[in-house]
Amino acid sequence: MASYLSNLPSLGEFFPPTPRAAQLALDAFRLYIPISVAQWTPLSRLQAMGKTSYTTSRFNLPGRYAWAAAELVGPVNMIYILTTLPSKLRPPQEVAPSFGIGLPVQNVILAFLYLLHYVNRALVSPLYLNPSMSPIHIFVTIFMMVFQFTNSTSIAAWLVYSVLDVEAGSRPIVSLGSIVGITMFLLGLAGNIWTETRLYEMRRGAAKRKAKAEGKAVITYDKVYVIPPAEGFFKHILYPHYVLEWLEWSGYWLLGGIWGLGWGSKSAAFWFLMCEIATMLPRAVAGRKWYEAKFGKRAVGGRAAAIPGPIKI
Repeated sequence: MASYLSNLPSLGEFFPPTPRAAQLALDAFRLYIPISVAQWTPLSRLQAMGKTSYTTSRFNLPGRYAWAAAELVGPVNMIYILTTLPSKLRPPQEVAPSFGIGLPVQNVILAFLYLLHYVNRALVSPLYLNPSMSPIHIFVTIFMMVFQFTNSTSIAAWLVYSVLDVEAGSRPIVSLGSIVGITMFLLGLAGNIWTETRLYEMRRGAAKRKAKAEGKAVITYDKVYVIPPAEGFFKHILYPHYVLEWLEWSGYWLLGGIWGLGWGSKSAAFWFLMCEIATMLPRAVAGRKWYEAKFGKRAVGGRAAAIPGPIKI
């Protein structure tokens, strides 16, 4: 144990990350996959956020601001690494620099798509679109920050260190595969935003009706929940916004593979997709149970959480 600890990268090696610091970040990030198994057990009650938040805990933080702060760790760290690490590569890479950061255009596009996702995820959705967010426990906020830091470190280092591979930057930017990948990403992103916005609109409508029925002049959205009607994206599943986010990052992983950044264990995008599914699927299943308990089985209407079919996962 002592020898292992002595061989760990120093804190300074993460700013920007050396190869071994990036590997440690990826190893730490992948731990979220086995940790997510706890969400299938009674321990899931400890996930103090959203519908299951502890409303009276003194360790709670305002939901929308805690969420934004935690999610912003990812894009801020990504920008920092992309603007500092490429210039430190030895020997200097002979790639056509784009946007002044010395990376192939393909890598810059992947970085841009990541940042585009988090413009919505960290800023637009929590601060402008969502009518209210339940308090988030400080422990959960820290857990989210670690998730974002390790993931953004892994992806940014993957984008930068991939230029050391002879295949990186040599693949054509436009191909059938890249068109499919970008289309998947953009459709997933747009669909995710649309379905979440639809949920927000339904909550606003329910809050207004509640205030009117109670004769209140001030409309409050806190803890006002609705079950989406079985139509459109919600016809067969209750959490289409989760599935659409998986589609989004599947397209991202596909792009990385098409452009020569790797497909399997060497692809940070692959592990991000795996962690997304591993952590979000049990939340969707728990959410379906919550819908049944609050609104009844008839309102759920036999819909699955995220994966339709006989099992209805």
